[in-house]
Amino acid sequence: MRTIEVYIPGKVMLAGEYSVLRGGHSLAATLDRGMTVNVTWDPKAAFWEIYSNLWQEPKLIHDDHTPQTDILCRAVQFAAKKTGMHGGRVTIDSDLDVSYGVGSSSALRLGVCGAFFALQKPDDFKDHDGLPRDALTAAWQLQSESQGLASGYDIVTQFVGGLVEFSFDYSGNRWAPHWFKHDLDGLNKMIHVFVGGRGAPTASTIQTTGSWLDSAGRLDRLLDVSESLVDSFNACIHSPDKASFQRLVSACAASRALFAGNPHFPAELAHALANLSGLDKNWSWKTTGAGGEDAVLVIAIENDLHAVADQLALAGWRPISASFTNNGAQILKTESEIKTSPHAADLGMSSPSKTSTAKSTTQPEAST
Repeated sequence: MRTIEVYIPGKVMLAGEYSVLRGGHSLAATLDRGMTVNVTWDPKAAFWEIYSNLWQEPKLIHDDHTPQTDILCRAVQFAAKKTGMHGGRVTIDSDLDVSYGVGSSSALRLGVCGAFFALQKPDDFKDHDGLPRDALTAAWQLQSESQGLASGYDIVTQFVGGLVEFSFDYSGNRWAPHWFKHDLDGLNKMIHVFVGGRGAPTASTIQTTGSWLDSAGRLDRLLDVSESLVDSFNACIHSPDKASFQRLVSACAASRALFAGNPHFPAELAHALANLSGLDKNWSWKTTGAGGEDAVLVIAIENDLHAVADQLALAGWRPISASFTNNGAQILKTESEIKTSPHAADLGMSSPSKTSTAKSTTQPEAST
């Protein structure tokens, strides 16, 4: 039997919503809240037992061809078929609330695929912090199966960790992601994530918003606004001064104005914030990810944040209890267990033992 435990951080998209699917760039960063995936492969087991803190009773997968509608069960089925491992136990422990839109589904897919692929080649990963690169493509395949065309920005960001600028090519059924990892020093001081909305199912929100963008010829405007926002974020992070911050606030206002007509735009929240002093001058805000009412970003220096936070609280929104971090996906623990017969001692054989090449299952240290 072999066991592995991996950690996948949450993520927040700063810029690039929808434009990344049309040739643009995205900018996203990981959080210090995440998901732990523990997989024990038992070669003698005929099915997978799946446990999660999201439900009370375990779920079972007996084969690799019966359609699975649950996202976790489908990920386990997919990874088991890819690796030829047909039985054992999978346990998911997550503090990524699905209504926040901070990458719970992509973390699950990446964590399951990463754990299975690393278990398949234990000698390659027993002393290695990161997940196998093959897990990226496998997780993206699962995501595309669920959502249609998917960029995979979230999977790559969670795999790499930190502040990640991303684009991708897709042709001939081949996904080719490209990314660059930026320094995120200072990001926590000016980007504040608030949650508490009604949530927005990713697949349906993407489809509706995509149709809305296509129907009125907004794509050219989308690319201009989005690329300007990515550039403004990078400029403000790398050269934080008054001019770069004003540029970022203006770019954020332009992005929000573009999406204001989207059927999923949080109009009530926009109305509540519209009359606050300094909007789009000293501070700004925008939706993030698929949009809707998952999470919103407030761009503000600490002194200008208080009145905004108070108004958001009145509307039911609160700051997320997490910070941006450089941590990416990591293998926390690997173990192998040697099982012997009940009479092993009488035969002069060793007793059952475990060998571990673990770090600990506490929050992972930053890695490069």
